[in-house]
Amino acid sequence: MAKYEGAEFRLPPFEDILEPAFRIPFISYFLLFQIIAYCIRTYAWKSYSGFKQYRLRNLTLCVMHSSISGLWSFVFSVTHRQVMLEETIHWYSPWAAQLPILSMGLTVFLSLHHSDRNGRQPATSAYFICDTMDMLRHEISKWTIELLFHHAITVFVFASAVFPRKFIPYAYWALLMEVNSIFLHLRSLMQITGYSLLKQSLFRLIRFTNIVTFVLFRFAVQIWQINWAWINRHRFHIFYLGIAVIGGAFFFIINVVLFVRILASDGYLGEFGRQHTAIDRDSQKSIRIVEHTKNS
Repeated sequence: MAKYEGAEFRLPPFEDILEPAFRIPFISYFLLFQIIAYCIRTYAWKSYSGFKQYRLRNLTLCVMHSSISGLWSFVFSVTHRQVMLEETIHWYSPWAAQLPILSMGLTVFLSLHHSDRNGRQPATSAYFICDTMDMLRHEISKWTIELLFHHAITVFVFASAVFPRKFIPYAYWALLMEVNSIFLHLRSLMQITGYSLLKQSLFRLIRFTNIVTFVLFRFAVQIWQINWAWINRHRFHIFYLGIAVIGGAFFFIINVVLFVRILASDGYLGEFGRQHTAIDRDSQKSIRIVEHTKNS
């Protein structure tokens, strides 16, 4: 369409959020995750309670999304190698845009779901803002702040590719990180359920695969993305360069911190690293979360 010719040299048309091409699939995916989450709450992890049950249900949904996004983006990168490497800006297809939109839908859903400590599913963004403010007043934790900030930046970055119908392959590069997320979430599931002790060989395999895929699909991918953006900076608006370089550096730092935490938790940094670096989210004393999830 003529509207999108040269869009890479203009700011993203964020007003297109109201266009049916975005609004309909976004709402559909959001509702789909509502249904999936309802089924998980109704049928999964019934033998657990409290914060542990909440974490298991949340991780189950995350594994499902990571499997869809990771496998989809990986298959796409294999079958569309030229697109990924040489047509990173201009290649566009409506079906390909669905994966970033789907990921935006789940990211918003998880933000809303995470912000409601009583287990209800918020219905509006207004409620999300109000409840987030309440959460930050009464339950300030580094996990809450990190997750909400990460989710907000993620939605903004994907929107900057979906609305101008540019950089969709670049978004697929970012979604390759979900390949690692599959093993990252499986690792957490096994730790919480105790299967890390019952199935030690399997857990060691998942733990090793998590580290390998972390390096390949997070660090290597992000280095490629930042390098590509800098080399091709004359081919698009400085806004997109800022997203790629500044945003890329932001996510790279997050991944470095996460990687160090994983290494410490897995014992690769010794006892000192485990005590001073590793963070066990599932045993942290967040009384307000525990109290409310026990009543959910």
